[in-house]
Amino acid sequence: MVRPVPRTVRASYATPYGEGEVIVSDGLLAGVTLPITAERGTPEAGGHAEGCSGAGAREAGSGEDRKALIRWKGELEAYFRGERLSWAPDEVGLDGIGLGEFERKVYRTLLCLPPGTTVGYRELAEMAGYPRAARAVGSAMAKNPIPIVVPCHRVIRADGTLGNYGDDPEWKPRLLEHETAFAKRGERPRASQGKLQASA
Repeated sequence: MVRPVPRTVRASYATPYGEGEVIVSDGLLAGVTLPITAERGTPEAGGHAEGCSGAGAREAGSGEDRKALIRWKGELEAYFRGERLSWAPDEVGLDGIGLGEFERKVYRTLLCLPPGTTVGYRELAEMAGYPRAARAVGSAMAKNPIPIVVPCHRVIRADGTLGNYGDDPEWKPRLLEHETAFAKRGERPRASQGKLQASA
């Protein structure tokens, strides 16, 4: 039996560093790309942070697709304005990005980490219920198709260094500084309120 090809729609969203792209498939968030700002050059469709999937765009999607696309475009732009800096696990439909149960648990746990804070790969593995899976957590971060929303920029190496971040290493410190700056100003953006634990 041939499965239908998922509908995929995309739109640009604005950041202070250029335009990124948000991708929705069958009404669910499926991809986020960031502008390339390093001196390595800018690919045509923008950079893929942390291995972000660049699924091909389809023509006009359904009303549900367009509604989801408008929502995520607005929320990503709100992030860069400092109006919202995180999303709770129940706000992000992880079923649209082809994850296994391990990745879903790790991403849900990470979604509960407060903005501007960091966690090591081993610590995140323990919090998600997989104490010996630090390397697998690293692989899950590298495959994250929806950076910013699933905040892989908050995961750092055991020695305290930031580590890699997709095609443009400047984004990891930039995003952490952005979040920390709003916290220092006493801003109270919408943020996830969940506990640091994996949800089923």
